[in-house]
Amino acid sequence: MLSKLDFTFSIQQANKSIFIFANDKDYIDCDTIHSQIYEKIQDDEEYKNISLEELQSYKPSLFLDSTLLLGSSEIESNPFLFGELDKDNTIKQDTPTYYFSPKDEENNLGTLLIFLNASTLTLLNYSLLDSTLNIKLTLTNKESKEKQDKAIIQREQKQHKEQLKPLSTAMLHPILEDNEMKCSHGGVVQLKSNLGKSITDKNIPMVLETDLLYSSIVGCPNPPLSGGPCTQVALILPHSRGLKKHNGDYPIMQDLVSSGVFSDKGVPLICTPKANSYKKIA
Repeated sequence: MLSKLDFTFSIQQANKSIFIFANDKDYIDCDTIHSQIYEKIQDDEEYKNISLEELQSYKPSLFLDSTLLLGSSEIESNPFLFGELDKDNTIKQDTPTYYFSPKDEENNLGTLLIFLNASTLTLLNYSLLDSTLNIKLTLTNKESKEKQDKAIIQREQKQHKEQLKPLSTAMLHPILEDNEMKCSHGGVVQLKSNLGKSITDKNIPMVLETDLLYSSIVGCPNPPLSGGPCTQVALILPHSRGLKKHNGDYPIMQDLVSSGVFSDKGVPLICTPKANSYKKIA
C-alpha cells in the first residue's frame, strides 16, 4: 500500500516554485500531489495563506536523489523509453532514464518509471500531453508519435463537444471590472473599462471587447523554458461575444472566456463566474 506522502518538498513564494525531493522506491501520484502538499502546509504559519488554486499554479521541479528531472528524448528503437545511450549503445545509468506505460489513450495518461543509477521513482497519472511536473518527454518513435497525435485529436474533439453544449443562461453574464480573470498559469488579467465605463451594474463598469484586448497580465509564473510568462490578452474569438453591441462594441461573456480568449503565449484565460444584473446580452 502506498504511503500518503512519499516525498519531501520546499516552497518558494517569492518566485512561485515548488521543489519536490524524491528518493529510491518512492511513489508519487501526479493527480493528488498538489492537494497533499496543500494539506501539509496548513499547519505552517508561513504558507497557510496559500490557496490550493494558487499552489497549483506554482512551477514544480522534481528531483530524484538530488538530480533535477527535466525529461529526455525517446530512444527511437524502444517505444516509450526515454534516455541517453553510451557509445556501446547501452542505456546510460548515471543520467535519468524514463519509461512510460500508457493506461488512458485519450489523455495519454499512464505510469512513468524513472531510473537513475540504482534508484527507481514511480509517477502515477503522468501525462505525456501535459508534461506533468515539468518533465518533458519528446517522442521520436513513429508508433509513439501516432498515438500522441491520436490523443491530441481526441482531446481537441472532446473540448469542441464541450464548447458546443448549451450553456445555462443563469451564468451567461458579461465581464465587469470586478471579475477575476487569469491565464491558465495563474497570472492575473488587469481588467479596466474604458469604452464600457458608462454601462454599469452597482457602479461597476462593463468591460467591452476593445477594453479587454491587450489588457496586461501580471504575475504569470510560466518559466522561460516553457515559453515565458503571459503578459497581455492577445486574442478574442467572435464566439465569446454577446450578440448586441453596447457603445459600438461587444461585451464578452464570462462563461465563454475559457474557449475564446487567449494570452500572448496562446493559453486560454479563465474567468471566475460571478452573477450581475446583465443576463445573456444577446
